[in-house]
This record gives sequence, C-alpha cells and structure tokens, in this order.
Amino acid sequence: MAIMSKIQSDKAAAPSVEDLEDQITELRREIAALTKNIGAFGASKVDDYKDGIDRLAADAVNASLNAFSSAKQEAISLEESFDEQVRARPLQAIGIAVGVGFLAALLTRR
Repeated sequence: MAIMSKIQSDKAAAPSVEDLEDQITELRREIAALTKNIGAFGASKVDDYKDGIDRLAADAVNASLNAFSSAKQEAISLEESFDEQVRARPLQAIGIAVGVGFLAALLTRR
C-alpha cells in the first residue's frame, strides 16, 4: 500500500505534457547551439592548422630556393676554379684526364 500511495503522489507532482514538450524544445535549442559552437571551434582549428602548414610550406620553399642558389654559386665557382687550373697547368690536366680515362676503361672492362 505504501508503494501505491507513493506512485499516486508522484503522479500529482509529475510534469504535464506541455512541460515535457517545453523541456524537449529547450533541449533541442541547446543541442543546436552546442552543435553550432562545436562546428565553429572545429573550423577555427582547421584555419589555425592551415595557416601553420602554409607558413611551413613557404619556409620550405624559401629554404629550397636558398639551397639551390647556394649550390648554383658553388658550381659556378668550382667551374671557374677548374678552368683556371686547366689554363695554368694544361699538361698536368691532360695527364689527369688520360689517367682517369685509363682507370675508367679498366673498371668497365671487367
């Protein structure tokens, strides 16, 4: 009997259908707002990561261009140095070329 009276007292304190509908409507609004906030947060993180990647890519391009320019200057410098050495000692240059050619022939014949 105590259980029956408790159920009846709970029915008296139970919310009405309108109260439940209002609560469900409010819950839907809160879920929609939460979804919108989560979407905005995700979009801002994507933008942050994209900006970071763009900066990293630009740095990599600049570093590559600098390395290429440095390598090009070094190659030009070596070519000029080689030309100067050949012009300064032509017989020695011919002897080295013959020696390198002879070694290359020995290595490729085997």
